[in-house]
Amino acid sequence: MEQTENKTAGSPSAAGVSFSRDGTTLCARITGEIDHHAARRLREAIDMEVFRALPSVLTLDLSGVGFMDSAGLGLILGRLNLMTGRHGVLRLFGLRPSVARILSLAGVERLPGLILPGRDSPLPVGRGEGEV
Repeated sequence: MEQTENKTAGSPSAAGVSFSRDGTTLCARITGEIDHHAARRLREAIDMEVFRALPSVLTLDLSGVGFMDSAGLGLILGRLNLMTGRHGVLRLFGLRPSVARILSLAGVERLPGLILPGRDSPLPVGRGEGEV
């Protein structure tokens, strides 16, 4: 299992990301607070690692995220688009209640290509809720 780390300098709440890879799965462990500025840096680091590793599954481990606003939601949705565009899936792991609430309010559980905690597989791409 290969591991790399990318930590943003600054306060203890500054966002950081470390990566590990196991076969065709890339795991990005995000820590700190995800606001507008952190989301941009995290997006760049994660995308660079996805294009380097070419995984079929990208797991975002959010267990170390204490705060996330709409920029964090955009970070997640952008990585979902990246992975489904590559015929892969995005798995979310370690959702704290505050993060899970934001995702629930946004309705992400209906998005194809996304695996949430408690779900073993994503909805098929091209088939959202209510479609047969």
